Amino acid sequence: MSAAGRRTFGSYASELTEPLPDAIRGIDTTALDCIQVNAAVLADALHGAGSHLELGSRPGFTARTVAPGRLPTVEQRPAEQLERMAGPLGLALDVGQPVAEGAELLDRLPEDGSPLYVVGDAYRMPWLPYHGHQHMEHSVLLRATDGGAHVEAIDAYDNETPYGRAEPVVCSYDRSQAAALFDGAPAVPVPVHPRTPGVQAPTRVLERNAEDAATLLSDEAPERYAAAFRDHADQQEACTALLLETWLLNRSRRLHAAWVSHRAPGSAHASAAAEQAAAWSDLAGQCYLAARRVRRGRPVPPQIHHTLARLLRADAELAVRAVHPEPGGTMPADPTRIRRTVTATVADVLGVTPEAISAIDDLSRLDGFASFQMVETVERLEDAYGVEFAPGDLEPAVLRSVDSLVGLVVRASTGAGVVHS
Repeated sequence: MSAAGRRTFGSYASELTEPLPDAIRGIDTTALDCIQVNAAVLADALHGAGSHLELGSRPGFTARTVAPGRLPTVEQRPAEQLERMAGPLGLALDVGQPVAEGAELLDRLPEDGSPLYVVGDAYRMPWLPYHGHQHMEHSVLLRATDGGAHVEAIDAYDNETPYGRAEPVVCSYDRSQAAALFDGAPAVPVPVHPRTPGVQAPTRVLERNAEDAATLLSDEAPERYAAAFRDHADQQEACTALLLETWLLNRSRRLHAAWVSHRAPGSAHASAAAEQAAAWSDLAGQCYLAARRVRRGRPVPPQIHHTLARLLRADAELAVRAVHPEPGGTMPADPTRIRRTVTATVADVLGVTPEAISAIDDLSRLDGFASFQMVETVERLEDAYGVEFAPGDLEPAVLRSVDSLVGLVVRASTGAGVVHS
C-alpha cells in the first residue's frame, strides 16, 4: 500500500476513544482468557462487532511440558498468544521490551488518546481480585486522557476467582498514581496498529481443523494427557493444575462454538459445537469440586480423567464430521435444517430476530435490507455449505425470499430441484 493509502492506528483515535466500552458490551468476555480479551476489544472496536470470534476458529489441542517431571499444560505464553492472535484479529501487535518503571511505560502511551496494550502483573492491578494476592501475567489497555494528565485503564477480563469476581472495568488514575502501579514490576508494552484481518473461508478453516483432528485421533495424546494428572504423585497439585487446564479448554471450546454459530448460524455443526462446549463447562465444574475436595483430604473423583480424555477425543471427532459427515448424514440436503440456517443467517446480517425473518415473505420490507446485506448473506451461505451459487441464480427476487434462498442452497448442494418446506 502506498504511503498515501496507509492508515495508522492514530487515524482510528476518534473511533476508539469512546467505542471501547461499547465493544466490551458486545463480547462474551467469559469465553476469553486474560491475554485474549483486551485484544478482542480492540479488534471489535476497529473491525466491527464479532471480529474477535476469529480467535475461536482453530481450537485445537496442543499440550506442552515446561520442564521434566512437570505436568503438561495447554496454556500458551503471552508472546506466543500475541503472535497467533494478530492475524485473525487484524492487529499488528508489536511486542516491546519489558519496562520496570511506571513513568517510562506511560511515556509510551500514544498522544492521540488511542490505547496501548500492556502485559503486566495482576498482583499490581487494583481493579483485579488478584491484586495483592497472586502474581500472574495479565493484559490491560492504557490510554492518556485530559491531555496526558490522567490515564485510563480498560480491562474486559471476566472470571470468578478464589479472591472474588473479576468483571470488565474502566478505571481512571492521575498520571502519578498510574505510574506507581507499574513501578518495580516489569510490564511489556505492545503498540497496536490495524491491519487487514487474515480471515479464511469457514470451509477452509474446518478442513484444517479436520486435518489436525485426524492426526490427533491416530494417536493416544488425549489419554496420555489425562493420565499425567491421574497418576501424578501430588494429587492436590494435579487437581489445582487440572482446574486451570479445563478452565482454558472450556473457554476455548465456548469461543469455538460462538465462531461456528456466527459463521454458520442454525447449522447442525453449530448445534453440535454448542453441545460440546456445554460438556466442557460441566467438566470444568467437576474439576472445581475435585480441587476443593482434595484440599480437604478427600479422594479425587475418578471419572474426571476419563471424561477429560473422552471430551478431547470428541472434539477431534466433531472436527472431522464437520468436513466428512457420517454416511447417511442429512446436513447438506435437509431442507428443514437449511431453512433454519438461512433464517438465522439473514437475521444475523440484518440485526433482527429469526422470528422476524420467519414472519415476513418479502425481506426487502425489513429495515436495514439492502444489496450489501444480501451479498453478505450469499457469501455466508456459500461459506457455510462449501458451494458457489451460479451467477444466473442470484436474481433480486431470489435474494428477497427465504424460500428462494433455501432452494438456492438445495440446488447448489445436491443438484436437486427447488425444495420448499
